[in-house]
Amino acid sequence: MHFRSLPQLVADADAHLTKAKGHGMEQLVAKLYKERSRKSLGDFNLTEHVKNFWDKADHSAAQVEINLVALDDQTRTARLDTCKRIADKLLSDLPRFDRHVATFGTLMPRFSGWTVQKVAIAPTLSPAQRSAIVAAGYIAPDLHDLTAGLLTRQEPA
Repeated sequence: MHFRSLPQLVADADAHLTKAKGHGMEQLVAKLYKERSRKSLGDFNLTEHVKNFWDKADHSAAQVEINLVALDDQTRTARLDTCKRIADKLLSDLPRFDRHVATFGTLMPRFSGWTVQKVAIAPTLSPAQRSAIVAAGYIAPDLHDLTAGLLTRQEPA
């Protein structure tokens, strides 16, 4: 027995599924960062566990959400990542994410003086989408970039 209409139940289930898939993307990217660093691939040496950052001051609408925070203590570089499953949503969200990055800096004085790199990640990015993200001051990898070099074939002994 259910008390809500079937269309409302389906809409609720769809919203929960979308949220779960979003967290899955973040978890995948975190694992890829760790594996790339372990194999010395790319330009970022991960020295501290990748995590997310969320601050909702006084339960107000002014929340700060950074999907992934990756740190390289040796170069004092913090990569602050936003991940979206849909590249067009990623592009439209960049101004909001810029505000989150600025607020992160005031909430986390530990990173004062660090280089902050903004990263915008989607499963795939077209050349035009990638160019627009880079023009906005971001690093713009997609999952193809983050998996490059990870799949090395082992020859049988």
